[in-house]
Amino acid sequence: MNNEFSEPGEEIKRVAEEISLLRRDIQTASAALGRIERRLKVAFPNFPTKKKELHEKKNSTKLVSSKNAEELKAIFNDLVFHTQNGGDSAFAAKIGELSDEDIVALAMEVGISSRNRLSRSKATDGVRKRVQEAMQLQFEKK
Repeated sequence: MNNEFSEPGEEIKRVAEEISLLRRDIQTASAALGRIERRLKVAFPNFPTKKKELHEKKNSTKLVSSKNAEELKAIFNDLVFHTQNGGDSAFAAKIGELSDEDIVALAMEVGISSRNRLSRSKATDGVRKRVQEAMQLQFEKK
C-alpha cells in the first residue's frame, strides 16, 4: 500500500533530527554573537549596552500600590461577591476599575507570584483563578 504519510516513529525521528540541527545552528550563531560583542567592547570600551538602558527605564517607571493588605483583602472579597452575583462580566467590570499597580499587588497578596513584574493581564488571570477557587470553596462549605 502506497502511503503518503510517514509512520509516527519515522516522523518523530525526523523531527528530533531537525530539532538537534536547529539547536546546533543556534549555538553556533550565539557563539558568533558573543565573539562580536567581545570585540566591540575591546574596540569601544565606553560604548553603552542597550540592555542596561532598557532595564533602567523599566524599573524607573514601575509604580507601587498604595493599598495595604487589609484593603487588598477587602477588594478580593468584593470581587468574589460580585462574581458570584454577576458572573465573569461583573468580575471584569470590577477589575477594570483597579489600577495596574493595585491588580499586581492583589495578585501578589493572593499568592499568584512573589515578584511585582507581572503584567496586568497575567495578574488579572491569576486573580480570576483565585476568585473561582474561593467561590468553589464557599460552595463546598455549604
